[in-house]
Amino acid sequence: MMSDKEKLDKILQENLYMTISVSDKKGEPWIANLYYVYDRDYNFYWYSPKDSIHSQRIKENLKVALAIFNSTAVGSDVDAVYIKAKAYEVNDKKELIKSLTLYVAKMIKTKFANKSNAEKFIKQYIDFQGSSKLRLYKAIPEKFWKPAMAKIFNGKFVDSRIEVKVK
Repeated sequence: MMSDKEKLDKILQENLYMTISVSDKKGEPWIANLYYVYDRDYNFYWYSPKDSIHSQRIKENLKVALAIFNSTAVGSDVDAVYIKAKAYEVNDKKELIKSLTLYVAKMIKTKFANKSNAEKFIKQYIDFQGSSKLRLYKAIPEKFWKPAMAKIFNGKFVDSRIEVKVK
């Protein structure tokens, strides 16, 4: 039987997209679905246009929530990861190249790119700096949760979550 951490790792490895929830300083919410990668410390990376609503809201409020799940799962196969994090624009060249390398590995694995396209992708790190319209972002997790075993109340499922320690 898999531990909660092993289940969390499996979900992160098997899925391509995460949903990010952001809000501005007034609490006005926004969500977006993003192709993501993550490192061994469970930091999440994605890139987006710097003028997108979620990118603009991150500038105002670093607090974000992430959800990763297989939307095609049914019944007891349903599982998810919920994450509370702080998000930042990646400006450091070294970190930018490191995270783009993670992106390339996932792009090759998921057939979004071949090896020659992938090398070009990393070399074009400037596309995420300066006057470019794109930015790369990083979410540093504070807490992880997964769904708890479903309970039944008057014949209806009751959802709850349990915290998962990753370190």
